[in-house]
Parts: sequence; structure tokens; C-alpha cells
Amino acid sequence: MKLCRNILVIDDETRWLRTIAMVLNRHIPEAQTHTCENSRQALQLIRDLDIALVLLDLNMPYLDGRQLLRDIREHTPYVRVIVVTGLNETEVAVECMKQGAYDFIAKTSSTEQLLLCVRRAMEVITLERSYHRVKDGFFNRRSLSAFSDILTTDVKMHDCFTYAATLGDSNDPILLEGESGTGKRLFCQALQQLFCPEMPLLELSLAELTLTQLEQRLFGDSEHPGLLQACGNGMLLLTQLEDASPQIQSVITRLCQLKRYFPRGSLREKSLACRLLLSCHLSLEQLEQQGFSQGLVYTLRPQRIKLPPLRERQADIGLLLQHFTEQACQAQGRDYLALPHELAQRLERYLFPGNISELKSLVYSAVNVSSGSELAMAPFFQVLEQPAQSPLTQRLTFPENLPTIGEATQQLIHEALIRTNNNQSAAAKLLGITQSALSRRLSKST
Repeated sequence: MKLCRNILVIDDETRWLRTIAMVLNRHIPEAQTHTCENSRQALQLIRDLDIALVLLDLNMPYLDGRQLLRDIREHTPYVRVIVVTGLNETEVAVECMKQGAYDFIAKTSSTEQLLLCVRRAMEVITLERSYHRVKDGFFNRRSLSAFSDILTTDVKMHDCFTYAATLGDSNDPILLEGESGTGKRLFCQALQQLFCPEMPLLELSLAELTLTQLEQRLFGDSEHPGLLQACGNGMLLLTQLEDASPQIQSVITRLCQLKRYFPRGSLREKSLACRLLLSCHLSLEQLEQQGFSQGLVYTLRPQRIKLPPLRERQADIGLLLQHFTEQACQAQGRDYLALPHELAQRLERYLFPGNISELKSLVYSAVNVSSGSELAMAPFFQVLEQPAQSPLTQRLTFPENLPTIGEATQQLIHEALIRTNNNQSAAAKLLGITQSALSRRLSKST
């Protein structure tokens, strides 16, 4: 990880100041170390030199170190401060950390302890500054500026942005594939900003809708316009495609292919003016395996975007961790909490089954229980200490005469229903399929 380069050491003891500067210049040559003996000049130097880290002695003439710490946190909140203490000032240093200092170290500490403390702080600062660089101006091409709210440096995500930007010349439907929590809704909002920023983006979940309910919501009637008309030239997002019944799949297929529809009770056909977006937790290949409409699969295949799960975007975990921490602190009206050392690296080894949504939930929980100036670790430990799920290694046993695929499928379904006390939703999760897919298989077997 590339380190930030500017350090400012503030102390009125000239000899100690020179010694520390020499040590830092020798052992951290990639950083530029500056010194300041006059505390009244410190804030201006921090601004002029783009200082990332300050080593601050508490006992200073003119402007007390505690007051200078408060001023630094108020006027340059993203500058990290390490408080340098004397032998009997530990309690004061702890109090300074509550006021926003990143860490403290005694003047009597060894060179190794000093360098370790500084390097840890610089790694955290690098993460924070990388986050703000991405947030404030990573995208400078007009076609990609619509995606600037999606924080990422991941190559796969940028490929998704680039591909999505090429889909503006067509009015064909766009399919967003991705696990739960990967940011499909946010991506759709970016598409709306890219293609029709002045028009609305409306949304409808296909889960548990009957055919009549779908037609009423989409097509409307003479008295109540449907979502297709309300969208105008905007976009309509249809979520949870995997839960659509066969009848609803047929309606969606016809709408995508013909781009025309009849309002309920009307003989006058209308043209589809809006762009359809569809989102799904499963891939088209998985939908095909579950007996999904072939016509709909073929229709959606040309323009589909697959968002990678967070476990495949490890470089983004630190950026998102920083973003959600700032967001949660702002929402709760509290000072920004520093990130614990190595938290981002530890989270990179976690699989995040809930993806970005899970990370956001963990951060908000951590902010809620944080009492000092640093983000609490307890909520993260709860998931990091859970044993990873191991793959099935035990071989299944079969009778001498192997069952057919259909028979084996029925036996699996029967076993899943027994284990879940005939709860179809829970059984579907055990089998790794959607509830609607399980219902279709059950109806075929009766």
C-alpha cells in the first residue's frame, strides 16, 4: 500500500525535534517530514504542506497542545494526530484520544515503537485518502460520471460501467444479475442518471404477485394509469425476476419483445415508452436450469450486466468501510471515528454472504456501540470468528439401481420438506432454488 507523504512534527524542544525528523527521514524515506517549533504556525503549515499526519507534543508554549489538537480536528478533520507524551502524562493522552487523537506514544519509547506507531497511522491515512480520491473525482469521463456514487476501484465493476454506457442507443431491456446486497438498485439509479436524468425511475417487485395484480400495476385501466404510463420516457425496474410465476414470465416476455401493451379493459394498444430494467439474484443459466421461460431468457441475454459479489472486490472493502463509517457518524451527529488498524485487511478474508448490505449493517452497528474515538470492533468479531462453511465432503450413497434425475430430484425435495416441517420457503433455501421454482416442481409431481 502506497503511503501518504507529508508528516509534521510539532515540538518546542529543538534537539528532540531534529532527532525525530532524522529517524523518520531515514526509516520512512517515502514520507516528507517537516518540523514546527511554534504552535501558532502549525495550522497554517498543515494546510500549506498538505500534511497527513501530525506528531504533537502536549506541552507547548503559546498554544497548548490540547487546544491545538481541538483546532486540528475542527479545521482539518482528515489529518491524523499522534500525541507525544512525557512519562507521567498517560491519562492526559488517553483523554486526548477521546477528543480525536489517533494514538499516543511516550518520548521515552524505542525507535521501533515510534516507527510502528507512525506506519500504522500512515496506512490508515492512505486508506482514507484513497476513499476521498475515488469519491471526489475518480470518474472524469462524462459517460461514466453517472456511476460516481458507486465507490470502487475494481476492474470488473469498471467493465460493467463501460459496457452499460454503450447501451444507450437501444431501448431493449437490461438485466442486472447479482447476489443479494451487491448494489443492483444503486446501479439502476446510475443507469437512469446516464440515459434519462430528467425522467423518473419507478420500481415494482415481481415476488408474490398474481397475474391480475401485475397487470393492474403495470398496465392500469381507464381510471388508474399503470406504472408503464407513469414512467413516461423514464425507466421501470422490475425486481426479483427469479420469483416470477410462469404466467408473469409470459407477460414480461411479450412486453419486452413487442414493446406494446393493452391497458386493462381497453381495446386500444399503447406503445412502451419507458426502458425496462430487470434485476435477479440468479444468473440466466441458473434460471434456465430451474425451468424458466426460454423466450424470456433469450430476450434478456443480449443486454445483461453481472455485478460481482463483494468477496471478489477485496480492494473496495477499505473504501466502503471508510464511506459507511463517515455516513453513519454523520447520521448520528457524532465526530468521525478512526478505523482500527488492520480492520480492512481482516475483512478482506471474510466471504460477506450479504455483500455490501452486510458490510454497511456491520459498520452502523459498530458506530452505535462505539464509545471512544475509534470504531468499535465487537460487531466485526462476531462474524470474523464464525467458522467458515466447509464444502460437502461426504459421498452420498445410492442403491444398486440408480434413480433417474427426476426421481432423485423428487427425493431431495421430499427430504427438504421433511427437514423444514413442510415450510416451502425454508425448503427452497436448503435446495438452493427459489420458492416459485420449488412450487413449480411440486405442481409437476402431483
